[in-house]
Amino acid sequence: MSLEALTLGAFFIATMSFTPGPANLSLLSIGASVGLSRALPYLVGVWTGGLAVVAAGALGLGALFVALPTLFLTLKFVGFAYICWLAWKLVRAGFGGSVLDIAPSFWAGVALHPVNPKAYVQVVMVFSVFVAPDSPYAPQAIILAALCIATMMMATSLWGLGGDAIRLFVRDPRVMRFVAVAASLFMVASVGAALVL
Repeated sequence: MSLEALTLGAFFIATMSFTPGPANLSLLSIGASVGLSRALPYLVGVWTGGLAVVAAGALGLGALFVALPTLFLTLKFVGFAYICWLAWKLVRAGFGGSVLDIAPSFWAGVALHPVNPKAYVQVVMVFSVFVAPDSPYAPQAIILAALCIATMMMATSLWGLGGDAIRLFVRDPRVMRFVAVAASLFMVASVGAALVL
């Protein structure tokens, strides 16, 4: 893999990881609701699910989706339904739901990336576009996977910290409700857009 390909791959990974998506927006909302420290099980779950998707991408999941497009379409709709459910939970939390409603579990975090179409688009692109065909695949895949995982961990943590900052500095419940509703709507919209890809 050339330095140019690695640089472009890192830029693509950062762009996809730091832009709004279900994981980032849910962590913003949860951080604003209960604080990042109480959302740590969910955050670790998001990382775990993300690791699974990156590993699947490195092992050739893109080829499976090309061979079985119906499988990818099914995944998109199942993922959209899950994201809508999670968004509803976040909206309820923003309107004064119970602590159990506000702080999703580790397993809710684990489930997020495996049903997130944006995550699959990212890994399929990373492991097909930025790999040099004339070089051994495994070392390139390891480097790209490490970049994906490290960037995802940074991005989700920063979005959660952003929510934490909102919680610490904004005391108006109307603003908190707005954050929860806006994050949930953007989360659904981002996955809805992925349905047409």
